[in-house]
This record gives sequence, structure tokens and C-alpha cells, in this order.
Amino acid sequence: MDVNTERFRSMPSRTASRSSSSYFQSSDSQAHLDHTAARSSLAPRRPQTSLSEYSGYDHSGNSTRPNISRPSTVRPGSRPGTASGRKSRNGTASSILGFSEAQTIVCAVSEARGVSPAVGIAFVNVSLGEAVISQICDNQSYVKTIHKIQLSAPSRIIFMTTACPPNNPSTLFSLIQDLIPETQIDAMERSAWSETEGLEYIHNLAFKDDIKPLKVATQGKFYAISSLAAAMKYIQQHFSINFVPHSLRIQYRPSEDTMMIDISAIQSLEIMQNLRNSKSKDSLFGLLNHTCTPMGSRMLRSNMLQPPTRPDLFITPRYDALDELTTNEEMFLEIRKGKFCSDSIESR
Repeated sequence: MDVNTERFRSMPSRTASRSSSSYFQSSDSQAHLDHTAARSSLAPRRPQTSLSEYSGYDHSGNSTRPNISRPSTVRPGSRPGTASGRKSRNGTASSILGFSEAQTIVCAVSEARGVSPAVGIAFVNVSLGEAVISQICDNQSYVKTIHKIQLSAPSRIIFMTTACPPNNPSTLFSLIQDLIPETQIDAMERSAWSETEGLEYIHNLAFKDDIKPLKVATQGKFYAISSLAAAMKYIQQHFSINFVPHSLRIQYRPSEDTMMIDISAIQSLEIMQNLRNSKSKDSLFGLLNHTCTPMGSRMLRSNMLQPPTRPDLFITPRYDALDELTTNEEMFLEIRKGKFCSDSIESR
């Protein structure tokens, strides 16, 4: 018995978890708790807010108890609490905007200094093999640029080193850092923004049928094309991913002739997601989504978040196509079967 007592005293003292003792206490562990209580009554007690005694604390920095400031109990090697907070906010924003699963989206930004600055943006979705480039004529507050970035919910945003600390940060960099804090911001050398290399990426990676229309649409859009080059270089360097020739869906999507809907309004109006149950289809998108392919679902989502405003360019042609499909039942059924497409709809 004396030997067992000495062996017990040589063991490191552990404080029993207050939340788990009522569930996992057994007859064998009761003696251990009695010895621990006897020793803890003699030794000075540590504060109850200590991480070692706080059973509701987990390694991600989240807690199940009310938030209590503990400046003296943070461990030197622990991860900052902002990491877990960023992850949760990003996941919430993605679900609000209708993303069913996490996606890796790299966004490269370039800007021209001036009274009405032009901003080039390129979004490359590594998970889906898609790229969207835009050039925006914005104002000093960069409302259109920030709104477009928020709707795309990128996982990483790339700036030139000249626009980031330790250099004097640009206005756009500071605004994105404040308004989109959940997204990781990285920097690359200015040489990565090359219009020549951006055109080469379009020529080599875009679908063959899309190359000529893309070159016409992006003619004179220096900042958009150079941003595409920077995003592709970042993906190659940091993810070691090289796309197969003519396998990347590249689209030029101008910001003109579209409505701007704030993210808070998207959430409050339940446009993409039900507020009470995120898995419920009781939302505007859930009621309208009768698409047959993932590409059709993404197109519907894009048109709901940024509705077009030009009837002659968008709305009237769609009504004409709908009228043709409803009056020609045979054509409608054949299109549903996919017989009019040489390739699969999703691969195009």
C-alpha cells in the first residue's frame, strides 16, 4: 500500500474535468478522484479560468462558456484565435451565397491610379476549372470592386508587393483588408502581372471555340488580362497545378448592366439560403432551381446575385428562347436528353 501511495504521488497532478466527471465517473476512478481532492485541498488552487481546468476549451480557440478575457492564460505555442474565426466567417459567407461546398478560388487584383481608377480582377476556381475576368471602372471608394469580390468569396486575394506593407498600402488593399477580413491576402512581384502572358494563357487554356470571342471581349482590357496571368502564376507556384490545354472555362464578365445586391440583403431576403435551416430549399434559389446540371445551377445563381438590367441584351433574348422551347415540345425533349450537344454539358 505504501508503494502504491508513493507511485501515485510521483504521477503528475491532474485536475478532473468538471463537465465530464458526472458522466464518466466510475467506482474504479472514485478512489483516484478522492486522492486528487485531498492533494488539491493542501496545494494552492489555480484560477478557474485557467485553460488546464477549463473543460469547455478546444484547440481551435472556441469555447462553450461565455467569453472571458484571459490575457495571462494564453499558451505561447497556441494558435491565434483569429484563425478559427476567419474559417467560420468564410464558411458562413459561402453558404449565404449558395456555395454547397468549400472551393479554392484565387483572386488577383490590379488597379490603375487616377480620378476614376480602373480595376482588373481575375477569379480562378481551381476546384471547378473555371476563370472569370473583369475590368471595372470604379470610384474612389471601390464599391463595385469590393462587391464583386464579396460575391465570389475567394479563398485568397493576390496583390502586387508595391500595394502591400511594408510599402505604403493602396486604398483598395486597406479596404479589402477591413471589409473582407476572412480572406487570406498574399503578395507577388509586379512582373507576374503581364498582359502578354495573360493572352498566352487565354490562347493555350481556353476552349478553342471561346478563344476568338475572348480576345475580342478583352481587347484593351490590360488590367483584367494581366490579373489572369498573376492568378495562374500563383496557382502554379503555390498549388503546383498545371491545367491541360484548352480545358479551362474562361469568361469575360463585365460589371456594367447588372444590379448590385448587398450581402446583408441577400441574407435577409433569403435569396440563396433559408435563415432557419441552411439545408432547407425554402429560399428563392431553392424554389427556382430546376436545373439539370451543375453548370446550369451556377448560371442561375450568378443571375440571381447580379441580375442583368438590359432588356434588349439579356431579358428579351431569354424570353424568345423560352417561347421557342415551350412551343416546340420535340426540341425541348431532345435538349433535355442532351442529344443536341456533341460534348457533355458540364464539360463545356
